[in-house]
Amino acid sequence: MWAYSHRVALVLSGVILIFVILSGAIAIRTPAYEFADEPGHVENIESLVAGHWYGINSSCRSTAHGFVDCAGIEAHQAPLYYLLLAGWQRLAGQAGQATYHGQPNIKALSGSPELFLHPSAADHRFLLWLRLPNVLLGAITVLLTFYAIRLITANVWTPVLAASIVAFLPEMDFLSASVTNDNLATLLGVLLTFVALRCARRPSRLRIATVGLVFGLLVATKLSALPLGIVLIVLPVTQVGWRRRAEYLGIGAAGALVTCGWYLLQNTVRYGDPLARRASSHYLQVIGGLGTFAGLPYVINNPLKLVVVQVPQRVFTHFWFATAAQWWPLWISLLFWVVLAASFAGLVGRRVPRTAPVPLVCIALAALMSVWIVAFQTESYEPRYALTGIAAIAGLAALGSERWIFPARFLLPVMGLVGTIVTIQHDVFAVHWT
Repeated sequence: MWAYSHRVALVLSGVILIFVILSGAIAIRTPAYEFADEPGHVENIESLVAGHWYGINSSCRSTAHGFVDCAGIEAHQAPLYYLLLAGWQRLAGQAGQATYHGQPNIKALSGSPELFLHPSAADHRFLLWLRLPNVLLGAITVLLTFYAIRLITANVWTPVLAASIVAFLPEMDFLSASVTNDNLATLLGVLLTFVALRCARRPSRLRIATVGLVFGLLVATKLSALPLGIVLIVLPVTQVGWRRRAEYLGIGAAGALVTCGWYLLQNTVRYGDPLARRASSHYLQVIGGLGTFAGLPYVINNPLKLVVVQVPQRVFTHFWFATAAQWWPLWISLLFWVVLAASFAGLVGRRVPRTAPVPLVCIALAALMSVWIVAFQTESYEPRYALTGIAAIAGLAALGSERWIFPARFLLPVMGLVGTIVTIQHDVFAVHWT
């Protein structure tokens, strides 16, 4: 057992190290603001560093030269991530800076890898202070995935496999290299998976309160993660007796309000709605954030087609890797989905304690459901919203592959690692500092 534990620790350390090298290389090599929406996320941080709160200005107007009186394209986002990064920037002694708005590359929409011409080296050096902490968030996410899945299996390699799937998911590697609130949301989603599994194994008032606290932090980071609140219903329902169920439900909800109530309250005061739905919708419509031209509303002509065809199609093609204008060929995505489906198939007929799969399945499905929910609000929906459930998805795949022979169990992360390296070579080192 001693030899096994040290071997597991060594392999896990290697997985995290490779992840840091890959994601760090992407962060260092990618010119300033070449990641989609990165300028908007940085603008929120710089507003806080400058000493004033960012927010939605619903009266902003579009012009031929841009937008007037707008706070930035990500000003509708929840604040926890930006508060964390602004605190880090202050601690690092970096002064607030204006977001770079370089000369747009008119060829970008036709396949050119560069969004801006003549990127600034000074902007890039400053941006690394914000990008590299995101790599750290990703590394913690990988480590926490290992500890979450270790709670539900006696197989020493299954948690390592789950962590490897997360570490070598190309979308995860690229997101962790950029400044985006998806990174903190993903970390908190994995933490929610961990505390939910602990609560399912040995329920207590303290543990269900912890689940609520973590979910509240997730809401204060990204509102698209709201569907994951299903765990605050499912975990109490698994208890015996309606009185105990009601007690756990109340404790979990109270815990969530402790950590996100302040944010919902400020939305109510500023925008008249805890989720700021009407103000956000108007603001995003004006700036083109709904995936339409500026000023045009987002209209769903065929809801059934959206649910059954369009969203599944985008999840299928964009889940493993996608940027603003590029994603993998269909056949590559198909290979990954086939291996993942084969892993899930290994769960059929397995006898596992019901406390193990219930939180995992709920969180995985709720995370995927968030993609469908966002699709009803904006055409710019992406499968990356489902990364809040990545530990649950990877955990189920790892559990299902326990029946496979040992080398084959790591087929999916090996494919992800190869795909990440090839994509870095093609989409990162092919970007020139012109």
